[in-house]
Amino acid sequence: MTESNTSPRKSMVHKPQWLSQWEAWIGQRIAVHPNILSAIKLFVVTPLLFLSLKQVDVLPNSSELIFALFLVFCGLDYLDGIVARERDLDTHFGRIFDRLTDYPLLFIVSWQCVDSIPLWLLISKVALDSLLFIQYLLKKGTTENRIRTTLSYTALIALLFFSQGWAENVITYDLVVILLLVNITFSLVVILYNARILQSRFIADMLSLANLLCGFASMYFAAQLRFDISLLLLLVGALFDGLDGAAARKWGGTRFGVYSDDIADGVNYGVAPGVALYYAFGGVEGAIVGAFFSIFTISRLVFFTFNKSNDDPEYFRGVPSTVGGLVVLCALILFLESPLIAGALVGVAMVLMVSFDAYYRHLGRAISSRRKRYLFGLPIYSLVLILGSFIWGSKISIALLLALVLIYGLTPAAKHLKNAVVNK
Repeated sequence: MTESNTSPRKSMVHKPQWLSQWEAWIGQRIAVHPNILSAIKLFVVTPLLFLSLKQVDVLPNSSELIFALFLVFCGLDYLDGIVARERDLDTHFGRIFDRLTDYPLLFIVSWQCVDSIPLWLLISKVALDSLLFIQYLLKKGTTENRIRTTLSYTALIALLFFSQGWAENVITYDLVVILLLVNITFSLVVILYNARILQSRFIADMLSLANLLCGFASMYFAAQLRFDISLLLLLVGALFDGLDGAAARKWGGTRFGVYSDDIADGVNYGVAPGVALYYAFGGVEGAIVGAFFSIFTISRLVFFTFNKSNDDPEYFRGVPSTVGGLVVLCALILFLESPLIAGALVGVAMVLMVSFDAYYRHLGRAISSRRKRYLFGLPIYSLVLILGSFIWGSKISIALLLALVLIYGLTPAAKHLKNAVVNK
């Protein structure tokens, strides 16, 4: 899934300088030709992985062995691109061979899931990935390799875990379906862009539409009392929300772009958590609390929209609506049996969102400006949360996530209150 492009282009997501330096250091110290690394991945690691799967059971079935082989597969996939770039061994054949070696594992894992995952989803995933390869053969570029690769690997990992029955409390059927849909949606956008059907200026709107769809799906799962899936969808929507801004800055946007972004944010961060509150508390109380939260969130978004030109783009005035939605959904998952605690956290989220005198750093801008503490810190936090789901259970990870967003939300507000008291 690693690839390079023959034509230089401005990346939508910048690679940190420290990562580029580390890759250069690694690439210069590996003496093996990148095509050999790709061949080992295809002819050695992939067959061993296939024979180790529990459905095949030729080799002694071992979760540790399968996972280790998969890590080796990913490592070789990553290293062959680095070595090719850093040692000037990047060739047209090498790029095609590298991508070709990824597909057998995708076919194998998809085949293992035929009886448990909707066939149309698996066919769509395989067909779109194959079409992307054909476009690559025709020398059509991609809009953003790192994003597509990340989404594709995430879906592949989910399929592998699901097919082997690993982490069943985390890698659920619903989660796998959502990840496949996200991957398929982004791949389709890339294909349309490469085929010049989708103009560059519409990409930001398409990503906003993906955020909007996450909001609608979040409401559906909230109605099923699956607040964990609603939380995941909010996070996926937040990813699309960040990407639509990056796409607008890179390619421009449409006149409707700002409003489509705000509508998507309103649905995913305001209306969807409001619906979750209604189904969690039920009756008139749930309707009132949910409606108030949605109104506060939409009011905050309206204020932000009309004051964008007067504000520092590096900071938010009031806690971002994303954080408000995260607090609500985390509270419902953790404190559903304690309505007073959950209600108090909902109140905290609403107050922080409309505390316009407190300023919050824009995390997306901080990352794009390559501030080291965010470049290093956020991946570490994310890794801890993901690993925590497998080691301690999803509720512990959600509690850590709630603690992080509350620290982010309360620290600037506390500083502002302290300054107001001191200067009074």
